[in-house]
Amino acid sequence: MHRRFQPPEGKVSLKMGDSNSRKPPGGKKRLRIGEFLLLSGMINQKTLDHALRLQKTQKKKLGQILIELGVIDDVVVAKALSRQLGIPYVRLKNERISQEALAMVPPAMAEENLLLPIRIKGKKLVVAMANPLELSAIDDLRFIIKMDVDIMVAPESDIREALKRHYSSQTPLWDHGLRRDMGEGIEIVRPEKEQEPDIEDLLDVAELPPVIRFTNTIIADAIKLNASDIHIEPQEDTVLIRYRIDGVMQEIMKTEKHVHPPLVSRIKIISNLDISIRMKPQDGKSQVKVGNRRFDLRVSTLPTSYGEKVTIRILNPATALLSLEQLGFSPSALDAFHRAIQKPQGIILVTGPTGSGKSSTLYACINKLNSPKVNIVTVEDPVEYDIPGINQVQINPKAGITFAAGLRSILRQDPDIVLVGEIRDAETAGIAIQASMTGHLVFSTLHTNDAPSAVTRLLDLGVDAFLIPDALVAVVGQRLVRKICPKCKRPHAPAEDLLRQVSCYLPNPPPPLFKGAGCEACRFSGYSGRIAIFEILMMTPALKRIIAPDVPSTVLKKAAEKEGFKTMAEDGIEKTLKGITTLEEVLRVTAFERDPSFEKGQKDKTCTPQGTPSEAVSADSAGAAGKSAGTVLVVDDNKVIRKTMEKILISEAYRVMTAQNGQEALEAVSRHKPDLIITDYMMPVMDGMTLIKHLKAQLATRLIPIIMLTAKDEMDTEVRVIEAGADDYLTKPITRKRFVARVNRIMQRWKAGSST
Repeated sequence: MHRRFQPPEGKVSLKMGDSNSRKPPGGKKRLRIGEFLLLSGMINQKTLDHALRLQKTQKKKLGQILIELGVIDDVVVAKALSRQLGIPYVRLKNERISQEALAMVPPAMAEENLLLPIRIKGKKLVVAMANPLELSAIDDLRFIIKMDVDIMVAPESDIREALKRHYSSQTPLWDHGLRRDMGEGIEIVRPEKEQEPDIEDLLDVAELPPVIRFTNTIIADAIKLNASDIHIEPQEDTVLIRYRIDGVMQEIMKTEKHVHPPLVSRIKIISNLDISIRMKPQDGKSQVKVGNRRFDLRVSTLPTSYGEKVTIRILNPATALLSLEQLGFSPSALDAFHRAIQKPQGIILVTGPTGSGKSSTLYACINKLNSPKVNIVTVEDPVEYDIPGINQVQINPKAGITFAAGLRSILRQDPDIVLVGEIRDAETAGIAIQASMTGHLVFSTLHTNDAPSAVTRLLDLGVDAFLIPDALVAVVGQRLVRKICPKCKRPHAPAEDLLRQVSCYLPNPPPPLFKGAGCEACRFSGYSGRIAIFEILMMTPALKRIIAPDVPSTVLKKAAEKEGFKTMAEDGIEKTLKGITTLEEVLRVTAFERDPSFEKGQKDKTCTPQGTPSEAVSADSAGAAGKSAGTVLVVDDNKVIRKTMEKILISEAYRVMTAQNGQEALEAVSRHKPDLIITDYMMPVMDGMTLIKHLKAQLATRLIPIIMLTAKDEMDTEVRVIEAGADDYLTKPITRKRFVARVNRIMQRWKAGSST
């Protein structure tokens, strides 16, 4: 029950978190502990005055000074407080303390306010306090844990002894305000590993509910957002968590530094890594289930100057089931590539940088050719996806299984089709070429900028020039570009300079192009999902004749273009004209440069696509303005109220953003994360309650504190607002002094809670 403070005539009760709880009815100032003891007859005025004088010099709590003077006993005080305030009295030596309850309260806060969490009872946290009249401490506690509080009173000595016993050996814990249902629905499929007895303390911390819940929430949130990678990066004073979504890194949250050790330990445990090793890189793997879907996790740790950086690659098994038709080949390119992979022997190479989708293309080829009539063997680092009916070999240099050694071994296994994850050295290149000329169809990858450069790369690796024309069937170059979000797709006129760069590939006048306006579904980026852009270099008789030790890739490209070779950039522009992607995306992964020496007559081209990314085009124009300290977002459909709050906040040195409704606010938060949000309750398009629910449902935004503006100062309204996830509320009309005080208070509390 909520309790309201009354004068000490009989029993007194407390209402936690009520804005009026600091004053008794009638507007009287709430009693301090010294006044309470005086009115209770436990001390006289002379003793109180003496203790107050000592407090000014000793900087101790008044109760502690009175105990040291021998005037009172902490047990007597606790019993008297229990009797007068009507709250339970407890001796902590007889209580069983819940670890989950302890984990919810930062140790520094518990020690500073002499309080100890005992257990969780329903939707409330039961807490023992030496001084239950410290209402601001109760407010702060309720603010941090996002729960209601039941107070019990205990002797101060009991509290201090219990704090020392339960908190002194613990790593500071946190819960980040995560609801207990967040992170649910994800099941860690843990590898079997015998745990070392000398690391039990680390294991205990990593198995605490807040640590498990936070780790699960990070993974579940990344999967929900279709992230390919999770990056956990320790900084000097914070830990940065970022996701790679659609190929672009996005900052999700910053959290306090003490989160790092238990979080890393938890990830190491679920991925079968040694948590006692911190100064050497480690690689591990795990598996999670979300609903009926399983995801493989590839975990890598790397020691840095501020601690271990952890990267988690999320592998969706559905990717291994993609067909060639789903990858994004144009009809003509798909037809040519189908003919290439049906060859009985030869080598087919896929080129591109890391993260360009090469593995997906290779797996799609294998899926197309997989049948009981052929023997397919792969050697990979690592084996990313398990494919039924395929013999897959994981390289292990410590065991002597390198790409070259593995390839040499599998050639003795009577394969029809061989997949080599990557050609990294001359030995692997030589064996692969020889295998492709002795009745095997070989698939592999190379790291080159474009398809024609694969030939010069093989020459650089020492492959004889006369072997390449007979062995090489085709080379696929590819990049991944983001697709326009279908939910916010709109006609768009690109900038003139972009049109000039690609004018040689566009009809005159240019047709209408499209772009994503940005919506909640795409996190206001305008993009959702990715598709590949390709170039396929078929080894034609004309190309075979010009391959020589010193032939440059530009000569090969020009010769191939005469026979119909289309570059990745051209394929990307075709997808732009179809409304699949944007010019900005194509220019992000390819660039166009003028080439005056280019032969006339080939579509009258004067621009040549190159393989290096353009430095002039940003990877993501959204969110250009970065986050700054003291930024407040004001959300209200009333222009006068918005302007009033904006003026007040600016005068208090805050940076201010404004929005007219919840939908605008979501976009503003996505692009420029504020430090505080002040939102009205009733608004068109999206009201304040819906806005809060959207923000609290995402890890990237749920830690931003929110103040709700309401028209009614009623208990039911407060409960609804707080239960929705608001951190505080204000009733309208607002007064400057009250408004500034509440904003400053919540900002200071939030910073204090984050640094605990």
